[in-house]
Formats: sequence, structure tokens, C-alpha cells
Amino acid sequence: MRNVQTLPQLQDLQTETFIYAAVVAIAIFLVAFLIANMIPYQGGNDRSYIKRRIGFIVCVVLGALGFWLYNNLYVSSFIQQVAFRHQFATTNLICLAITIGGSVAVSLIVMFVFRHSKFGSILGKEKK
Repeated sequence: MRNVQTLPQLQDLQTETFIYAAVVAIAIFLVAFLIANMIPYQGGNDRSYIKRRIGFIVCVVLGALGFWLYNNLYVSSFIQQVAFRHQFATTNLICLAITIGGSVAVSLIVMFVFRHSKFGSILGKEKK
């Protein structure tokens, strides 16, 4: 990691962080998708969708929190000026919203498209 001392360096770091936030959002979706597909159906009164929903929520929270902590504790330590550090703190909050919002948005789209799959069952049972 390089030290950030000028405004162009900070802007480059912000751009990289936004891109990494989008990549982390996709990674969160993929992990949640894999976990949902590993949980087996239960016979009879199937309530396995609750386990999938809990797994999905845990993936989103841990993934977003992990990325935020990484930026807050590790990356921001390389920013020398206090004003730049505050600008990066704002960037970090925006990236938190990108990771949570992006992973939930992609997941909801896939859940609605594949409604009768294990991942789609996270939304709950369909009304008949």
C-alpha cells in the first residue's frame, strides 16, 4: 500500500475503493448463493427457507462490515493528512452502502428470476 499525500493520489484511492466495493458486493452475492444451495430441503412442512434467509443476512452483514473495517483500519492508516482521511471516511461510508445495496439488489433480482430454486426460496413461500 502506498502513502497518500496529494489530492490526485486520494482521488485514485477513492476510485479504486469504489471498484473494490462493487467487486465485494458481487462476491457477497456469490457466497450467499453457494450457501443457500448447500442447505438441503426438508420434507413435509419445509421451513428450510428460514435457514437460507439467515445465511443470506449473515453473508451481507459480515461481507459489508469486513470491507468497511478493512478500509477503516488498514487503508486509511496510509493517508497522511487529516482532511484527506475525512474525505476517505465519507468514501468508506458510500462504499458500505454500495456493498450492502449492490449485493441485496443483485440477490433480489436473481431470487425473483429463479423463484422456484433454493436461492429464490429465501423470499419465502409463494401464496397460492
